Amino acid sequence: MPRLITPETPRKGDDRYASRAYSDMTATDLHDPAVLNNRGVALERQGRYEEALAAFSAALLCDDDDVYAWNNRAVILTRLGRPQEALLACKEALAVDRSCIFAWVTYGTVLGRIGRYVEAESAFAVAEDLDPQARALYPGNSTMTRA
Repeated sequence: MPRLITPETPRKGDDRYASRAYSDMTATDLHDPAVLNNRGVALERQGRYEEALAAFSAALLCDDDDVYAWNNRAVILTRLGRPQEALLACKEALAVDRSCIFAWVTYGTVLGRIGRYVEAESAFAVAEDLDPQARALYPGNSTMTRA
């Protein structure tokens, strides 16, 4: 089950250690999309967005059906000011898993940021249909780690 990481989530410890741990893991297992995705999340938490984007892209090279990596790629592209690319990543995430609440929320967030409010509200409505608690995810973009 994914664990939601939001900008508001309190950090435990120093993220440099998490990044180092993911670096050590990827050095031995360069083809595990879960490891690469989680490394991207650790880099994102440090504000190292370009490196996080590279990690999510590497995860997708290993498994292009990884909804977590597609969603996280969309989050990072949004933070980097690349909303059109983020929309494409959201669409890919939803093509992989139409029931992924996080992907619907990210999609709605990106649509809202580019002024497509009616479509954004529709995306949020789908997320709420899937889980009435989805509205709690709206304030910030979310990246997901994989177990």
